[in-house]
Amino acid sequence: MNLTYFQSWALAFALTQLVEMPVYRTLAPVSWRRAFSLSLATHPVVWYVVPPLCERAGLSWGPTLWLAEGFAYLVEAALLRAYGVSWLRAVAVSCAANTASAVVGELIRARWGVP
Repeated sequence: MNLTYFQSWALAFALTQLVEMPVYRTLAPVSWRRAFSLSLATHPVVWYVVPPLCERAGLSWGPTLWLAEGFAYLVEAALLRAYGVSWLRAVAVSCAANTASAVVGELIRARWGVP
């Protein structure tokens, strides 16, 4: 499958929302709007800012993935805290949601080569 970078991002963003929103709604719990806002705040940075910076720094895919996911974990936990969720719960739920979507994304990438 040959997708443009934007198409790959859009597919990954949709998959991320499908995986993460129910996790946030169930475990945080926050509204659907707030659940959507969490990845909305981090996903474009993870795709459009972190990779070019890591590439310029000479980092391979593995460290780039760890830095991108670490950014998402921390920012989404901070947003959950701003939404009134305790720090401990915010960190745990952010880790659960982001790990789930990262695993699903990597499985899809391994099987179909996208996003």
